[in-house]
Amino acid sequence: MSVALGYLFLASWALWFGAITFFSFVVAPTAFRALEVEHAGKFMRTLFPRYYLLGLVCGLIGLGSGGALIATRYWPWKGGSTVLVLLFGMMVIVAWARQRLLPRLNSLRDEATEARTSDDQDAREEVFARWQGLHRLSVRLNLLVLLLGMATGWAWLNCWLVLPGRW
Repeated sequence: MSVALGYLFLASWALWFGAITFFSFVVAPTAFRALEVEHAGKFMRTLFPRYYLLGLVCGLIGLGSGGALIATRYWPWKGGSTVLVLLFGMMVIVAWARQRLLPRLNSLRDEATEARTSDDQDAREEVFARWQGLHRLSVRLNLLVLLLGMATGWAWLNCWLVLPGRW
C-alpha cells in the first residue's frame, strides 16, 4: 500500500511540475510566436483556468498521498512534512492566482479592449500599465511555483533516500 501511495505522490508531483515547465517554456512562448497577439491572448485566457485547476488537483492528490505516507511512517516525519509544506505553498499560490489574480487580469484585458475604441489615449495607457503590472506578478508567481516544485522534488528525493532498506 505504501509503495502505491509513493507512486501516486510521485505521479501527481511529476505531472504538475511537468505541466508548469511545459506551459512556461513551450506553450506560452509558442502561442505568442505562432498566433497574433489578440488570438494568443484569447487562447491563454482559455487555457489558464484549466492549467491552475490541474495544479490544484495534482496538489490535492499529492497532499493526500503524502499525508498517508507520513501516517504509515513510510516517510520520515521531518522530511515528509517539508514535502507537504512546500506542496501546500504551491497550492496556495495557484489557488490565489486562479481565484483572484486571473479574474482581475481578464477584466483589465476587457477594459483595454474597450479603451482601444475610445479616443482617450491616457485611459488606454493607464489600463495597459495596470495589466502589465499584474501580468508581471503572474509571471513571477509562476516562477515561484516552479521553484517550489523543484524544492518539493528535492525534499521528496531526500525522503526516498532515507527509506529503510533502500541502500
